[in-house]
Amino acid sequence: MRRTSAAFSAPLALLLYSFLLALACSAPAAAASFAAAASFPCEKAQSRIEKAICADAELSQLDEYLARYYGGARAGLGAGAACLAADQRSWLSKTRNTCADAACMKKAYLERLGELHPLQPGVTSLRNLELPRVPALVWIIPPAQDNVAAPPKPNAPPLEVRGELFDDVAQGDGFLLRGAQGSTLLVMVMFIDDATASRLSVLAKMPNNSYFARGQAATSGGKIYYEPSRCVFLYRLP
Repeated sequence: MRRTSAAFSAPLALLLYSFLLALACSAPAAAASFAAAASFPCEKAQSRIEKAICADAELSQLDEYLARYYGGARAGLGAGAACLAADQRSWLSKTRNTCADAACMKKAYLERLGELHPLQPGVTSLRNLELPRVPALVWIIPPAQDNVAAPPKPNAPPLEVRGELFDDVAQGDGFLLRGAQGSTLLVMVMFIDDATASRLSVLAKMPNNSYFARGQAATSGGKIYYEPSRCVFLYRLP
């Protein structure tokens, strides 16, 4: 019985060794494939853009990075997450999807990653990729919840202002952007949520206190301010 057992154990051991060797050899390839995976299953790619992403390993990796950055930003923005979701849809349709080639798409991805970088927690922040210097999104002020005091104004014109962020909450106004043309009210005291108040207080004390805000305009008494019923995006200038 021992001879029979020994006779079978040698081929069995050889088979097991071959299996483990094949598994070890395939592991790096599998890891590389996973590392370069897009944010969606490539076997289901249908559009021109999806196919272009899946055909280019670098582009596929950037797509996965951006999905990670987008998720990290949304998690940290609180009530402003819905604003970012709408902005991401706009970026996809008006920026990424208008590209005619992979080079254009890679540039678009890198710039979007640079834009979302300040909103990343440590776990998602990239360490192995050099990002371009672009206006970087540091916060989104969500629309006011009080629709009576701040009724929605869908036809409000766009407003873009550059300047230094100033905390004027103690004086009863709110947060301002002070630029060459004077001060523009970014958000009124009565509409500031706790997360926004905390974030803007920190940003106003930063050494590089040069910001750019985009949103919609409202006027009162001849003064222009950011429409409180709409999202306001705040960027730190490079």
